[in-house]
Amino acid sequence: MVFLGLLGPSAVEPVFGPAGKLPPWFWNAHPSDLSIWVLVAVVLLLGTAAVAAGLAATRRGWSPRPRALLTFGTVATVALVCVPPMGTTDPLNYAAYGRIATLGLDPYRMTPFGLARTGDPIGQLSIAEPWLHNPSVYGPLATMTEWFASVIGGTSMLTTVWILSLLNGAAFIATGALLLRLAGPDPRRRVRSQLLWTLNPVLLWNLVVGPHIDVLGALGVVAAFWALRRSGLTAGLALAAATAVKLTLGIFALPFAWRLRHDWRRLAIAASASGLLLAVAYGVVPRAVRNAAAVSDQPVVGSPWPLLQRNLLRPVFGSAAGHLVPIVEVMAVAGIAALLLVALPPVDKDDIVQMTARPALALAAGYLLGTGYVRPWYDAIAWLLVAMLPRSWFDLVLLAHTTCMTLPFDPGLPYPLHPDWLNGVVVQTGYRAMPYLQGLLLLAVLAIGLSRLRHKLAENTTARVG
Repeated sequence: MVFLGLLGPSAVEPVFGPAGKLPPWFWNAHPSDLSIWVLVAVVLLLGTAAVAAGLAATRRGWSPRPRALLTFGTVATVALVCVPPMGTTDPLNYAAYGRIATLGLDPYRMTPFGLARTGDPIGQLSIAEPWLHNPSVYGPLATMTEWFASVIGGTSMLTTVWILSLLNGAAFIATGALLLRLAGPDPRRRVRSQLLWTLNPVLLWNLVVGPHIDVLGALGVVAAFWALRRSGLTAGLALAAATAVKLTLGIFALPFAWRLRHDWRRLAIAASASGLLLAVAYGVVPRAVRNAAAVSDQPVVGSPWPLLQRNLLRPVFGSAAGHLVPIVEVMAVAGIAALLLVALPPVDKDDIVQMTARPALALAAGYLLGTGYVRPWYDAIAWLLVAMLPRSWFDLVLLAHTTCMTLPFDPGLPYPLHPDWLNGVVVQTGYRAMPYLQGLLLLAVLAIGLSRLRHKLAENTTARVG
C-alpha cells in the first residue's frame, strides 16, 4: 500500500498538489492505469486472504500477543498516513468543505464546484465526482474537523489532506486501543479485537489509505461502548458525538436504550444529554439532515439493488417501482435485522458490551445488506461490532461483503481508464459481476438465518414437549 502511494498521482491517487519536505511524500512515477489496477486488486485480494487466514489460525490455537498486534497496526497506520490518500476522491471534497467553512461560507449550501468557480486554489483541485455538485452531507462534528484541517492547511490542498489523514489515523488507532480495553483479560477476545480492526488490511485500505470520515464515527461508537460499563451519561454523549459525525449512526441509540431499559435513571440521563447535544448541533446546521436524506436513495456501484429494481420491481410494478424502493429497503433492513437477532450466536449475558453489540450488529448488517446506498467504508461499524463479539459465521460474510464492495472501486478515481478494454472490465466488474455476487451473498445470509431459525424453533418445541 505504501509503495502505491509513493508512485504519485495515478488512477488510484488524486492530484493534491506538489510534494513538499513534510509528508505526505511521493514521486511522480506516472504508472500506467493497468499496472495500478493490477496492484490494487492484488493488495485487496491478499488483504482479504490475510484476514481469513488470521481467523482460521486463531481457531486452530494461534495466540499472538495482542499488544504486539496493536503496535504493528499502529506502525502500519503511521506509514500509510505518510503517503497521499488513495482509492477515493472524498478527501478532496472534505478539504473543499473545510475551506468553505474557513472562508465564512456555508458548506451545507455551497458545493465544491461553487468553491472552484470562485478561483480558490483548494476549489480548483477539488473538482472531482461524485460529490462535486453536492453540499456537505456530514454532521457538524465532521465539518469541525474539516474546518480545523483547513485552518492549518490554508491554500495547500496537500497539507489540508494530510491533517485530515492524521486525524483519521489517530482515530483508527484509538479505536483499536479501546477495542483492546473492551476485550478484557480473555486472550482470544483480545487477539480477535486487533485482527479484525487494527491489523485488518481491508479496513486499512478503506479507512486509512482512503481516510474516510466514517472512522471518526467509529471512534465515537466504540467510546460509547467503553463508557457503557461506567456511565450512562458518557455513553450517551459519545454516541451523540458519533451521530454528529454521520447522522445514520444515531440508529445505535436503539440497542443502547434497550440495554438500559431496566435502569430508567441512567437511560433518562443518557437520552436527555445526547438529545440536547444533537438538538444544538443539528439545530445550528439543519440543512445537514436534508442534504443527507437527498442522497440516501441513490444505489451505488457494486450494490445488488439496481438488479432488484430492473429484474423484479419494474416488471411487476412498472413506473411505480421507483416509489416503492424506500419501502422495500425499510422492510429489508427490518427483516434482515430480525433474522440476524435469531441467527447470530448467543453471547455472555453478564457482559453488557456483548449484549449491546449483538443487536447493534444485527441492525448494522440489516442496513448494509438491505439498502442500496452503501459504500465499502460504511462496513467500518460492522467490523467494530464483530471485533467485540465471539467468532461466528458472520465474520466471513462481512469479509466477503467488504471485499465485494471494495473491488468495484479499483482503482478508485471516477475517470475512464486506458486502454479501453480495461475500462470495460472495470465497468463490468462494478455493475454486473459484483452486484450478482452481492445478491448471492444476501441469499446465503437469508438461507443461514432461516436454517438457524428453524433449528431454534425445533429446539423450543422439543423443550416444551419434554
